[in-house]
Amino acid sequence: MKVKICIGSACHLKGSREIIQKLQQLVAENHLESKVDLNGAFCTGNCVNGVCITVDGELYSVSPETTEEFFKKEIMGRL
Repeated sequence: MKVKICIGSACHLKGSREIIQKLQQLVAENHLESKVDLNGAFCTGNCVNGVCITVDGELYSVSPETTEEFFKKEIMGRL
């Protein structure tokens, strides 16, 4: 599974660094390093809604507060 987190200017200001750290932690805690490929990406053009994350090409908007819920539903829910 390919997960790309936007690290462009707008998403950085909205907490992308915090989201990346939380996703790295959740992937490690759930022993998913071989199944989930986390990467940074630049602007996906959806800056208005929150930090842009794509999961296998599907676009989502996430905030630091909703990261864990996003992980459970969109990452764990697909594995």
